[in-house]
Amino acid sequence: MDLHQDPIQSRIADAVALALTHTGRARRELAAVGVPSVGLPLSLGGMGLGLTADIAVHLELGRALETVPELRETVLCLELLADAGVDGLEDVLARIHEGVGSAVGIGLHGPTTVRLDGDGLLWGTSGALPAADWDVALVRAATDGGGHRWLLVRPDPATVRREEARLLGTPAARWRFEAAAGQPVPVVEAQRRRAVAAARVRQAALLLGIAGRALDTARAHVGRRLQFGKPLLEFQTVSHRITTLLGEADGWNLLLNETAWAHDRDAGAPAAAPQILAAAAEHALKAARLSLQLHGVRGMLAHSAPATAYRLATVEAVRLGPPAGLWLDAGRGRLAATGS
Repeated sequence: MDLHQDPIQSRIADAVALALTHTGRARRELAAVGVPSVGLPLSLGGMGLGLTADIAVHLELGRALETVPELRETVLCLELLADAGVDGLEDVLARIHEGVGSAVGIGLHGPTTVRLDGDGLLWGTSGALPAADWDVALVRAATDGGGHRWLLVRPDPATVRREEARLLGTPAARWRFEAAAGQPVPVVEAQRRRAVAAARVRQAALLLGIAGRALDTARAHVGRRLQFGKPLLEFQTVSHRITTLLGEADGWNLLLNETAWAHDRDAGAPAAAPQILAAAAEHALKAARLSLQLHGVRGMLAHSAPATAYRLATVEAVRLGPPAGLWLDAGRGRLAATGS
C-alpha cells in the first residue's frame, strides 16, 4: 500500500493492478473493475468517488507502464458534456462503461487547428491524439470572426478521415475534417476550467506512476550491479541521486492528493493543477533519464522497462502542454488569486 493512499484508493489500485495482469485489451479489463466509472459523477452513470479515486487508477497505470491515454481523453470530454444538455449520448456512455467506447477532445490544450466555415462545417486536421477510434469528438473550432465554437461530432467516414502517426514509437492518430457536420454544444467556461484542471491532475498521477516505476527499476538494478566488488547503490554519486528523486516524489505525491482532495470538495478548479502537472512532468523525465543512464546498454533495449518508461514519460510529459507553459499558467493563477 502506498503511504499516501487511503484505504479506498489502495483497494482501487489493487484492482487496477490485478486487471492489468490479464491478457485482454486494457480498456476492457479496466472496465471489468469499474474504470472509468469509479470517478465519474452519478449523472454520467459513474460511482461518484471523484478525482481522489481517479488518481489511484492513473498512478497504477503509470507504474504498470500502461498509459491508456484514450481513457483520460474520454473522461475529460464527458466532464465537459456533463452539464451541456446534450441528448442522445446514452449509447456512447454504455459503450464507454463497457470499455469499448471512447471520446476525444480536439483543440482543448492549445490553439485549435480546426476551423468552422460559414455553413457550419468543420475543416482542418487535429494534432496528434491517442490512436483509439472514437464514438464522439468534442471539437473547439476557430471561427472567421476570431472566436471559437464547440461542436460535438460523430465519426462519418465521408467527412472525417484518420491519418496514422507515431510519437517516439507510440501509436497516435490525426483526424482530418473535410466539411464535417457537428452539433453545437454550450460549454461553460467555468466548467471547462474545472474539467481541464481535473485532466491535468489525472495526467500528473500517471506521470508520477511512471516515475515511481523508473526509480524502483533503477534502485533494484544498482542494488544488484557490482562494481569494484560492491553494489553501485553504495556509491554516493548513485545513491544521492536516487534518494533525491525519491524524496521529491514523496512531496509531489502529497501535493497530488491534496489537489485531488481540493477538487472533490470545491466547485471551482484547484489552483495547484497546472503546478502539479508541470512538476510531475519534470520529475518523470528526470527519473526516466536517471534509470536509463544507470542501466547503461541494457536500458537502451527497446522493450526494457527503462527504455519504455523514458519513451512514455517523454510523450506524456507534453500531452496536455509543455511544462514551461504550465508553470506560466500556475503563475498567472497565483497572481489572479492575490489580486496582483
